[in-house]
Amino acid sequence: MADYRGVHVIHDAPAAMRDGVVLRADIYRPESEGAFPVLLQRTPYNKRFAQSAVYQHPAWYARQGYIVAVQDVRGRFASDGDFVPYLHEAEDGYDSIGWAASLPGSSGKVGTYGFSYAGACQILAAACSPSNLAATAIGMAGTSFNDGWTYRGGALQLAFILSWTIQALAPPQAIRSGQDRLMERLRELGANLNDAYRRPLGSWIDSGELPAFFEDWVRQEGAGEYWERLSRPMPSGKPVPNLYIGGWYDIFLSGTLAAYSASAHSLTRGRSPEQRLVVGPWQHVPWASLNGSVSYGSSGNNNADSLQLSWFDKHLKGKSQTEAQSPVSYFLMGANEWRRCEQWPPEGARTTEYFLRSDGRANSLSGTGTLSEIAPVSEPPDLYVYDPSEPVPSVGGASCCRADVAPVGAFDQRHVEIRNDVLVYTSPVLDKDVDVVGPVELVIFAATDAPDTDWTAKLVDVHPDGKAINICDGIIRARFRNPAEPPSNIEPGQIYEYRIDLGATANRFLRGHAIRLEVSSSNFPAYDVNDNTGATITSRNPNKVRIATQAVFHDAERCSRLRLSLLGPAKSETTTTKQ
Repeated sequence: MADYRGVHVIHDAPAAMRDGVVLRADIYRPESEGAFPVLLQRTPYNKRFAQSAVYQHPAWYARQGYIVAVQDVRGRFASDGDFVPYLHEAEDGYDSIGWAASLPGSSGKVGTYGFSYAGACQILAAACSPSNLAATAIGMAGTSFNDGWTYRGGALQLAFILSWTIQALAPPQAIRSGQDRLMERLRELGANLNDAYRRPLGSWIDSGELPAFFEDWVRQEGAGEYWERLSRPMPSGKPVPNLYIGGWYDIFLSGTLAAYSASAHSLTRGRSPEQRLVVGPWQHVPWASLNGSVSYGSSGNNNADSLQLSWFDKHLKGKSQTEAQSPVSYFLMGANEWRRCEQWPPEGARTTEYFLRSDGRANSLSGTGTLSEIAPVSEPPDLYVYDPSEPVPSVGGASCCRADVAPVGAFDQRHVEIRNDVLVYTSPVLDKDVDVVGPVELVIFAATDAPDTDWTAKLVDVHPDGKAINICDGIIRARFRNPAEPPSNIEPGQIYEYRIDLGATANRFLRGHAIRLEVSSSNFPAYDVNDNTGATITSRNPNKVRIATQAVFHDAERCSRLRLSLLGPAKSETTTTKQ
């Protein structure tokens, strides 16, 4: 029997939704007398866990003077109904907030918390403007379930979507329906994820191995009505204080920043109460100072519980804060310290362009690729061969969720950079610290002899000993090069301009380090492999893979360039050194 000293616990408390479906929650209530605000978490991962991988147990929050309700979402574990990701969370969240406000001993004020899918549940519910919602603490989630969640730059976020479905979403469904044989198959798939990643995506369709919603996701490439129906913007009605928590290596970082920016924009127009953004040096889970192979020191430890308690004390209890809080707090990696500012990106940040340069031999660490603030005049393009059957492996980065199969976080990239199908461009050794804080974008002029292909990019921090630590990365699928237009294949041999969003970061490139860019055409299994044929991801034929010759241009008319957001004085170049 668990010791909930000072806390009264009720398991499986029912809440009827507007259509009669009953959802169930575990409720943790202080044993002392009084009326208390309610903290509500809605999760698909079993309310008994209460996302304790990153948060303190609900009993801890109850001891701080809150009623805590952790609810299984529709169709999961103790709750009735059918689970379809995202579909019912807006209305169910609205109804559950009203239910939580009416609990015995409630003050009538409700705050919500949770990360990942539980963060998305908050965003969807808040879009309906529940009258009793007083504040949110949204961890690592965004407002779009297409780009930045299921896809990125037109490419499927394979490692995340497939492992999430096989290991987290599908098994409870199989258990609920009594499909023992399917459950055995899911265990087998989960134990052999590398093989699952290499299966043609079309082979999952109608296989009976994965839920129908996974099949919908891989059929729905690009924007469209399907995704619009699932995603909702932040509320246009009653706004509430929102605390957004993100991580520099989180797969949903772009969604977190976009959600905060939308809320902060409302604030500047006088429509919104306090909005806060906190971004630490963390991956999706766990939130810790040790991220991959890099430790960011004690200041990088998980501080979510103290953040949330202070936030809810202010907005649900009316407690004054002992210290003034800036709207934005971010962890500056490299310096390993927290910084505060009034907006994101920080005031004073300026975009600086670093041009890709070489004599046509930027292939691998042995090549001649450099990054320079001086634009090229006349240089030959860099060529490489992209073979989809031998993709560049993912070594760290902002993926999820099986780190033992596809490493997540910060790692040395030299085993990637020795490949000739990876172009490597390195700056001169820095003679002063350079703080890169804000969005990162690569603009490249490139051609291929295929009707479709991928272009990948990675920002890397090169240490004096040669160690090359990945900072952020991105991808663009050629046929999705124009996000505002329907996807279309390219003309082989034609040069196109591509803009690759590498996300955002806050990293100090220390004096004696160098800034590096990697360019290639695959990053597997973080993203699905493009077979270069122009086929959709569900219609590819594994026996018809096309090998492509890729060209990246950097000359006076086609200046491929890395765009970084810098704080502080501009750097000066010294002797070019390949590290």
